[in-house]
Amino acid sequence: MANPKWGEKHRCSSCTKPFYDMKKDPIVCPVCGAENVPERLLKPRRNAGPSAAEKKAIAAAAAKRKEELANKTESDTDLIDPDTVDLPDDDEEDDDLSGVVIAPKGDDET
Repeated sequence: MANPKWGEKHRCSSCTKPFYDMKKDPIVCPVCGAENVPERLLKPRRNAGPSAAEKKAIAAAAAKRKEELANKTESDTDLIDPDTVDLPDDDEEDDDLSGVVIAPKGDDET
């Protein structure tokens, strides 16, 4: 086990040699003399939600959408009136489905 007076063990980011920081600040590599900043073990916290400017933009977009929906008239929806649509009549006697229906295969046919 390492001596507690030596401090924490680090690896130099320049020369990759391991060394102890000897409880000094800033941490300097004794081999190459480069100053080392220890990497954080934990990731920084993310923002809990949108910023104040983003909240205002979202609220403005929602209000604009709500106003557009309130001002929308029935003519804007372009509905088709079923009474005005002219569909072909089904009165013709065309019950011949021979071209549509395929005869089932028998047991001897594969």
